[in-house]
Order: sequence, then C-alpha cells, then structure tokens
Amino acid sequence: MCPCPFCTAIALLLSPLLLFKKPREWVKKKIRFHHTHCAECQQLEHNRCHAEHIKCTCVKCNKKK
Repeated sequence: MCPCPFCTAIALLLSPLLLFKKPREWVKKKIRFHHTHCAECQQLEHNRCHAEHIKCTCVKCNKKK
C-alpha cells in the first residue's frame, strides 16, 4: 500500500464501501487516479522500485520508454 497520507486516509475512511461491488470499483478508480497524479506517490513508488531492484512503475520512468 502507498505510504502517502492522502491515499491512506481515503483507504481507511472509505473502507466500509469496499463491501459493495459498485462503490469498490469507484474507490479503486479514485485511489488509482490520485496515485498516478500525485508527485509524492510517484516519488515513493520510484524509490521503492529502485530499493527492491525491480522494474520501475512510476509515470516518469514509463514515459521514458
């Protein structure tokens, strides 16, 4: 899970909605949108991938291809 405070807060506050299919898809879409547009999330993703020596999945590295 992303350590970004915004992602964490949304996940915790909206977790009761995960019991139902349509709200679950909506919550996933909102978190995914934030994660791909947040500079903090992308930097954390970049650092995590390099620390684990795996292929980087951040937007910046994906645009280089």
